[in-house]
Amino acid sequence: MNIPWFCFFINIFVLTDGLAEPIKCSEAESDLTKYINWQMEIYNAGRNSPSSQKLQDMLKERPASFVFVKADSVSFTGHDILKFDDVRTNIGNHYNASTGYFTAPKPGLYEISCLLFGFGTSAVTFQIHKNSQIFGYGYTPGREWNSNTVSLLMELKKGDNVYVKHRHPNKKETVQGNQHSYFSGRFLQ
Repeated sequence: MNIPWFCFFINIFVLTDGLAEPIKCSEAESDLTKYINWQMEIYNAGRNSPSSQKLQDMLKERPASFVFVKADSVSFTGHDILKFDDVRTNIGNHYNASTGYFTAPKPGLYEISCLLFGFGTSAVTFQIHKNSQIFGYGYTPGREWNSNTVSLLMELKKGDNVYVKHRHPNKKETVQGNQHSYFSGRFLQ
């Protein structure tokens, strides 16, 4: 079954299920319905495609950032905050490449992910911070070209900052860049 037909059947199921029982949809179900309707509008080859303003409004509801380390390699020492400077997705402009901070634009549940790749045989010890507090740890062992991914669910308030910080003040470690190491944050609900 191809994706448009699958979306069509899911949409029909969601709509008929909603008509059969007059219960209030959860926010997640409502968002799923909006997303499926949006996908169907796009699939209809523009006949009912959303306007540019409607797309912008829909995207603002779901802020997200996905950024890479641009340079071939970056030294990571002391209590450095890693600045991911190759910004690929920044819906709502909530990631700041000059500070390395993803700032929550509204309260809710966010998914935060970070993959760090050690350059050559360099180990990389890091931590994910929520404001000034450590939220989670990551470690890339010092073997040839190893990486470590940390994925977290965080309840954030408006204005909370999330960033990647070096863990050991007396170590110098090297992070592989060039689209190997990334950081992402996205609003879930």
